[in-house]
Amino acid sequence: MNIMTVELDDCDVFLPASLCPAIMLFAHGGGKVIQDDQNELQAERFFLRGPMMEPVHVRYQPKTLSLAVCFRPGMLQQAMGINVADIAGSALAFHELVNAERVQTFLQELDGLNDSAAIVALFQDFLLKVLDHRPRSTMGAAFLAAHKKIFFPLLELSEFFGIGQRQLERRVRENFGVTLRDVRRIVRFGFSLPHIIKPDVVWGDLTQIAQDTGYYDQAHMHREYVELAGIPPAQLRQKISARDPAYWIYLMPEEDFNKLFLLID
Repeated sequence: MNIMTVELDDCDVFLPASLCPAIMLFAHGGGKVIQDDQNELQAERFFLRGPMMEPVHVRYQPKTLSLAVCFRPGMLQQAMGINVADIAGSALAFHELVNAERVQTFLQELDGLNDSAAIVALFQDFLLKVLDHRPRSTMGAAFLAAHKKIFFPLLELSEFFGIGQRQLERRVRENFGVTLRDVRRIVRFGFSLPHIIKPDVVWGDLTQIAQDTGYYDQAHMHREYVELAGIPPAQLRQKISARDPAYWIYLMPEEDFNKLFLLID
């Protein structure tokens, strides 16, 4: 079980849209979601977050230690008996999803730990006990294997999987929690990001990058970046080049980056 561990200290972070539902835990500290009207919404300490098709602005407390486990498409139903489409765009406190007393006991044990390795080990042990993590073939896994075909016309894509178009649309929603159109938006975003953040990219390269990664044109890429990341590609590139800590997620290791944005291992 891959656990992402991030230390954040009294800072703002801008997170892009993501198809991956995730279990999120604040081992120490916490965070508040800054809404469009600048109101602050306190995040739960331990929660399940569904797929998000909009960027999120989070303000973290000093000395925050955040842990996360992302689900691959199709795995949430098996692991927790939850339909991912039911939690798209929302977050649920973990004690509402599994035995509340077991969660409380886990958090009490967690509060007695300061060593990061011990915290991760305890978190992993808890999840292995409450989740169904047995390997199993799913339609989501089939989509991951065929990710390069994701932009096929609907008819060709349904023929590739050997199912009807309506059934394909339904299967996509069951596994990703969103429509095929939104899956394509996130994957297109992910394909273009590695090109956007290359150090030698200049403004004039954006049109070619847009064409090479599935956008109609640069204006289309600009619009979808604003919708999914909250910032145009040129400005995002500047933030990443300056290693702005508010955009740390774009500088994560390639393996984690691919799982979040390209839906591949």
